[in-house]
Amino acid sequence: MLSELLQLAQAEVENHSIYVWGGSGQLCCEVSEAWIRSHEHGRQPEAAVKAWKEVESGPYRDVARCFDCSGYVSFCLMNIGALNHRTNCDGLFARSTEIYTPENGCLLFRTNPKDPNDETHVGIYFDGKQYHAKGRAYGVVCEPYNERYWQKLAWFKALKPDPKPEPPEPTGKKVLVKGKSVWVRDADSTKGKKLFVAHKGQKYELIDIAPSGWYHILTTFPDAYITNKERYTVLEDG
Repeated sequence: MLSELLQLAQAEVENHSIYVWGGSGQLCCEVSEAWIRSHEHGRQPEAAVKAWKEVESGPYRDVARCFDCSGYVSFCLMNIGALNHRTNCDGLFARSTEIYTPENGCLLFRTNPKDPNDETHVGIYFDGKQYHAKGRAYGVVCEPYNERYWQKLAWFKALKPDPKPEPPEPTGKKVLVKGKSVWVRDADSTKGKKLFVAHKGQKYELIDIAPSGWYHILTTFPDAYITNKERYTVLEDG
């Protein structure tokens, strides 16, 4: 689900989709200036019409769509089967669980400065980027994540994470230290605590391969990991 969500979010950036109030995925080539003005009545019709005309005269005419912020997020969620109808920012937040650190696929919300329970803008987070229908002058964009721009993060309850791939079968393998030396750590990343130094030529029994790729090895420590970079280590038959 998450990979599909990212593909949809990214596609509308690449398609140069535009911002129109109330837009929920209508193709730009199938709407009219009158339709846009009726949706933008009392807001910013000239800016929306200008964006539409620019798309209409360019190479993205047949693929660009019309979205507002919640229309864009709803469209992406509906097309992966996580939502059955378009809803607004408040409705999206109501179907979510608030979280406090960004996770791939989570929803990002801005709120009314006078009412923190009133969600006014929404986007999607992926890999340090924010995807959202930013406004009439921008359309649908992908930008570096700006935590100060958003007041809330939430996980849409119907959104299921992609299954983690099964690690390779490690039977009969040992890890040989190739480099001059390498740190063994207590976690499968360079941020793990350094447990000890392994020197060139030393071999360790392989317990398994972590989802991150690091080798979980048998030592006096219950959790000991060593890098899988071939410059430093390599798997050998036992």
